[in-house]
Amino acid sequence: MVAAASFKSGPPPAHTGGFGEPTCHECHSDNDLNEPGGTLVIDGVPRSYTAGRTYELKVLLRRAGMLRGGFQLAARFEDGDSVSRPAGTLAPADARTKVVWDTTTHIGYIEHSPVGTSVINAATEWKIRWTAPVPRGLVVFNVAANAANDDDSPLGDFISTTVQRTYTPPPRR
Repeated sequence: MVAAASFKSGPPPAHTGGFGEPTCHECHSDNDLNEPGGTLVIDGVPRSYTAGRTYELKVLLRRAGMLRGGFQLAARFEDGDSVSRPAGTLAPADARTKVVWDTTTHIGYIEHSPVGTSVINAATEWKIRWTAPVPRGLVVFNVAANAANDDDSPLGDFISTTVQRTYTPPPRR
């Protein structure tokens, strides 16, 4: 197991909770997953997407008492012949995020960077750029986030997950 303190630089790949993946709750488990009292939102996901267009998304995390925050997000096709494959390209919008790759599945994940764990007034946000793929079906964004107490241990932290979807527009007739 990786030392908890190393997670300030980001969790291991594949911890979003989507497609059978674990979440940060795998290590930070003394509070229930999605314990009431906090919010996790993916903002800016379009109702439908246009292939090749870049959208700015935000992951917003808020919880009373949070002193550090972290997250990991993936965008994948939820159905069709590309189910669970990467859907589009994720890129940092600033130094608060970075992309990591799971070399086994070839899935790219975007997550907090070491400077991206700072919190102001028990809230934090991360900006992400998502370039939409060629339409192959429903796209799902899975995110897991850690509202941490900054004690360099997995104890006392709150893990939340959320899911957001976007659709391709119907073909024009």
